[in-house]
This record gives sequence, C-alpha cells and structure tokens, in this order.
Amino acid sequence: MTKSIRHIVLVLLFVSAAVADPDPAPPTAGPAAPAVAPVATDPSYHLSPGDTVSITVYNEPDLAITQTLGHAGEMRLYLIGEITLGGKTVSEAEDALEKTYRDRQLLKDPVVIVSVTAYFPREVSVLGAVRMPGTVVFPRDVTSLDIVDVITRVGGFLPISKSDAVTITHRTPEGKEVVTIVDLENTITGRHQAGEDRANLPIYPGDRIWVPERLF
Repeated sequence: MTKSIRHIVLVLLFVSAAVADPDPAPPTAGPAAPAVAPVATDPSYHLSPGDTVSITVYNEPDLAITQTLGHAGEMRLYLIGEITLGGKTVSEAEDALEKTYRDRQLLKDPVVIVSVTAYFPREVSVLGAVRMPGTVVFPRDVTSLDIVDVITRVGGFLPISKSDAVTITHRTPEGKEVVTIVDLENTITGRHQAGEDRANLPIYPGDRIWVPERLF
C-alpha cells in the first residue's frame, strides 16, 4: 500500500511542478528558477557513499533536504539527526525513514520519497594483458557488472593473456582487501558450453582486476 501511495505522490509532485502559477509573478532581477519535481530512482538501487540524495516527505515541505552521503553512507536529516542510508536500496531507505519517523512519534503516517540526484562516480580498474587497460565506469543504477562484461569493455584478452589466473581485489565495507584468483578461461568456456551469457562472477565499484601475461 505504501509503495502505491509513493507512486501517487510522485505523480502529484510532477504534475504540480509542471503546472504554471495562474497569478503572474512580479518582475524580478533575474530569471526565475523552474520548479523541479523529484526524479524517480530505481527502488532496487543501492545507495553509495558520495551519492547526492534528495529526501521528500509528503505534505511536510520543511523536512525536504538534499545532501551527499558521507564516507560511511550517513546523512543528517531534520528532526531525525544522523542516519546511515548507504548500502540500503532506495526502497529500504524509504521504509527505514518512515519507520524512524513513526517510532520516534515525529510523524503519524509519513510517506517518504528517496531519489538520487547525482551518482558518485563508480568504476573498476582493469590492468595488465588486455587490449585497452584502464577503468570501466558503471552505468547508472547498476550495482555490479559481470566480469565477462568488464573484460569485454576493455577490448578483451590479448594472445599473451594468462586468463586462467586473473586476480580480483575487492575491498569490503570494513576496509579489508580480499584477493581472489579466478580461472576465467575455463569459466568462459564453461559458460559457452552451458549456453549462458554471464560468468556469474560479479564485479563491484572499486574492485581492481589484474590480468597477467603468459610465460612461454
């Protein structure tokens, strides 16, 4: 029910922003800024530190705020104070905020809309024996890429690539680096034999991939 209400609220906000004020405004020194309605964000998108997030509470304009998530995914809201939203999906963040408003008896039946107004640049570096070493930027609203997609985006392997010993370095939320060596050659071969398009090896923003050269 709440999700349906959020959808209706978004439509109402969009319509209200699109309708011009029937009373002409007095002339001003500069051009008036157009009304901007919140832009819907994929509910399954995981909020990340560095994302700029807009919080809107229906019928509570004084609680609206736009802020960039801190290193730990935190932001400060009116009435609530500091709260961590990083790592949560947009839908989970909306539910958490609504619950907080209710549990603290700040609002009786809040309807919260969370939208991302600017995404923090998210990328993975691919170095070593690939055709175009460098970084791969994640598309908006994408939380992970399959390793085959990543390798394809840098032009694929070279004839000298040791694709059976690809190193993936991943930093956990606690700051610990985890190094994994994968046999991507057999993984890709097995994927083709099974008629699959993916290797089911997810790569996340901030990961580092190293492809060594074969020793002949």
